[in-house]
Amino acid sequence: MAILMDTTKLTTVISLLIALSIASERLVDIIKGLVPWLNQQRRKPAEEGWRKAALQVLAVIAGITTAWLSSAAIPKGVGIPDDWTGTLALGLLASGGSGFWNSILTYVTKAKDLKAAEAETRQIEVRAKRETLSKSGH
Repeated sequence: MAILMDTTKLTTVISLLIALSIASERLVDIIKGLVPWLNQQRRKPAEEGWRKAALQVLAVIAGITTAWLSSAAIPKGVGIPDDWTGTLALGLLASGGSGFWNSILTYVTKAKDLKAAEAETRQIEVRAKRETLSKSGH
């Protein structure tokens, strides 16, 4: 049996992930400013590979740290576990970057709008049918 999350909760979680992603990206930028080796591209492919790997690890650590620091502000009742597993999951997801989560939020918002438009269309059709039935009954 599939469990579907309501779109309002999903929007809340994605908005939270965007905020965490932006904060963790900012933390990575601050650390890159303090550690010149991380902030400068390397000419040798092997060195650049190590630098990029270090930045990915740093992004994961920054995401988890940001999620942990903001754990008191995370809304309850949206499907995120209220323990270390929820913090770890949010941190890992936030390390993916805010651009990714902004794209997902746009998609979910459009799907939510489409769902609302479909519901409104059904209501209009039902009203029109009732009016037609009431006119033919008189």
